Parts: sequence; structure tokens; C-alpha cells
Amino acid sequence: MHRNRLSYLSLALAAVLALPASAVVTGPIPEPAQGPALQPDSEVSAAKAALELIGGGAVLNSDFDGNGSSDIVWRNYTTGANTVWLLNGANFVSSVSLPSVSNLGWFIAATGDFNADGSVDILWRNNLVQPGNTQQGLNSVWLMNGTTYVGSVSLPAQLDSNWRIRGAGDFNGDGSPDIVWRNFATGANVLWLMDGVILTSTVSLPAVGLDWVIYGSGDADYDNNGTPDIIWRNTKTGANSIWLMDGPAYSASAILPAVSPNVGWEPNAFGDYSADGKPDIIWRNYTTGANTLWLLDGTTFVGSLALPAVGDRNWEMEGPR
Repeated sequence: MHRNRLSYLSLALAAVLALPASAVVTGPIPEPAQGPALQPDSEVSAAKAALELIGGGAVLNSDFDGNGSSDIVWRNYTTGANTVWLLNGANFVSSVSLPSVSNLGWFIAATGDFNADGSVDILWRNNLVQPGNTQQGLNSVWLMNGTTYVGSVSLPAQLDSNWRIRGAGDFNGDGSPDIVWRNFATGANVLWLMDGVILTSTVSLPAVGLDWVIYGSGDADYDNNGTPDIIWRNTKTGANSIWLMDGPAYSASAILPAVSPNVGWEPNAFGDYSADGKPDIIWRNYTTGANTLWLLDGTTFVGSLALPAVGDRNWEMEGPR
């Protein structure tokens, strides 16, 4: 895992720490762009699929340009640069630089429209425990207008290093993304139910053994029941599974094909990239820099498609999730 350094406060305290929507977090503070936007290593045409892309559909959890296709958010954990790949279905269109954040304790935890303005926002978490990082334990939402940063809003702080944000999606159907947490010491799992940027309550989910890791949620409604589902991977066996959710409650599990845990692949983005109305999964190989799209029909694997590679492994794919 790339984020063993994350840290959080007890979820039991979080319900009393919710800050008003107007509160402005002390970070991450946007900085001037550091160099050009991230570009793929290969020709853009390498990403084109033998698919009929029909476009349209509802606003997605990571559709920054409003074209009906999920985009991909990246962060460079060496330079602090951030960027968005704008996609048309499975096809790379262009890159747009976001403000840099040189404090590498901040990571991009999820995406979603937290203030209900029709633009996708970015959820941040400062996870780095080290001397001098005075922002450790903070959580923040960047409010966006397309790919333009508008402002920041603080969420309750979390200091307990065992709790990690693993995704966001609207589980209770109120129009606001909720936040998925997992405890990497106990195996406990919890949803923060949100009203915009205000924490309203928490819901406990079933505990799961520590070999399993949540990789995301977001637009991942694989059984098409109106509730996002939760994607799991076993980091020791390579097994992959989906929790099918009924609102904020666990309903059933669906098995996906296994992928060897020793070859560098991680599932990092979840959305409809084939324009068939069904969410897919994008995998990144942190050994080779390759990126691959799994096309899914519900919970059934249909095929895979190579996306442009990014050989610089300091770039991590951070959403939608």
C-alpha cells in the first residue's frame, strides 16, 4: 500500500466536531502550478477503444468538464503537483493542471459534489505524522468550478492513525457524498453521513480482516439499485470483491476476477468509462506505470483496454473513488 503513513482521530469524537459550512481550513493552500500538466507517455490514440461511445447521462462523481464521462484525478507525491485527465469515455482528451500542494502530508482522498453546485469537488486528508507538519490530522474539501479552485471548507479533524478515508459516495440518497472510513488496526468500517460538508451521523459497517483493503466507491453502483457499492482487494491473495450496498447497509458480496498481488496492480478509479451506463474499474501498475481499464457489465468482467501509460510512478491515480 502507498499510504501506510495516514492518520486519523477517533470516529466516535467526530460527530461533535463538525464545523459550519463557512469554516475555512488552514490547508491545503493552493500554490502556483509546478510545470506542465501530466501527459501520457504514449500517443493518445493508444487509449482509443473499439466501442461505441454514446455519451450523456447524469453528472458523475468525477466529471470535471461536464461531458458525461468520468475523468481521472492524479497527484504527484514527490513534487506536490496535481492534475486532471479529461476523458471522452475511455479516450484521453487533455490534461489540466490543478493548484499544487507542496505539503506532501495532504493526499486526495475522494471526489464528489459536496456543495451541490453541479461541480465536482475534491476531498483532501492530511495524513503525514512528522515534526513540523502542523496540519496533520486535518480534512478539507476543495470547492471547484469545473477544474478551477474556488475555496476550501474544513471537515472534522481525525488524528487516530488507524482510520483512513477510502472513498466517498451518496449512500443515503440525500444528494450529498458520504465518506467511507476503514480502520487498518481493527478491521472496523464506518460511513460518515454528510449534509454537504457537515457531518450528521456515523453508520457502522461489518468488520473485515486486515488482508482486505477498500479501494473506493464513488459512482460505483454495480448492481444499479441507486446506491454506490464498495470495492475491496485482498493484498495477500489478489482476490477482488464488491460489497453491494442497500443504502448505508451491506447487502451482499460479488466476486471479481483475481489479480496477483505481487505484480504491482491496484484498482484506483471507478466510473463509467465505456458510456454503457455501468461503472468500470481503472487499474494502475505501480511497478511498470501501465494503466488498464476493466470493462464491466454489472459485476461481470467483459474485457480490458490499455490506457496511456505514465511511467513516473510518483504520480498516483486518486479518483474517482
